[in-house]
Amino acid sequence: MDNDPADLQHIALEIRRKIFRMICKAGGGHIAPAFSIVELMAVLYFRVLRMDCRNPENPNRDRFILSKGHACAALYATLVQAGFAPDKHLEQFCQQGGELGGHPDCGAIPGIEATTGSLGHGLGLAAGIALAGHMDEKDYRVFTILGDGECQEGSIWEAALFAAHHKLDHLTAIIDYNKLIRSRMLQALNP
Repeated sequence: MDNDPADLQHIALEIRRKIFRMICKAGGGHIAPAFSIVELMAVLYFRVLRMDCRNPENPNRDRFILSKGHACAALYATLVQAGFAPDKHLEQFCQQGGELGGHPDCGAIPGIEATTGSLGHGLGLAAGIALAGHMDEKDYRVFTILGDGECQEGSIWEAALFAAHHKLDHLTAIIDYNKLIRSRMLQALNP
């Protein structure tokens, strides 16, 4: 795939379609948080991350942690779009007996690096994985997407201080500033 922005727009549209179908079939899910990171996921998985869907356990692969686990529909759809799993897995999203729950579960399908969902823990997980790579003298990079609301958690700031202290320059934290938490706070103040 070349660097044509139209390719990324097409990929993002396909991911969005998968998310919409998945959530409709499940009868519910967190569509707004998933939709708000689609372009980030498309860029990461189709331009930035060094990983191969044919060898998802390569010890030198880059790692991705979705801290805002309630947006997992975007992760599942992106992994399928990138070839880590067939489309049929998406039909199991939030279905009884299905592998894909409402938060990422490590091992459910290839490419899910960590079980997440408890807000405020993703950056700590990512920092720990980055430190392990540094200690093992690996050059893989670690990326995480955080929700803007979870940045109010003390554990996020502790992880950020930890990463700075250990000079984890191969760790990238991306904040999805979708402003949902701010709009909810304003609505509560002005009923």
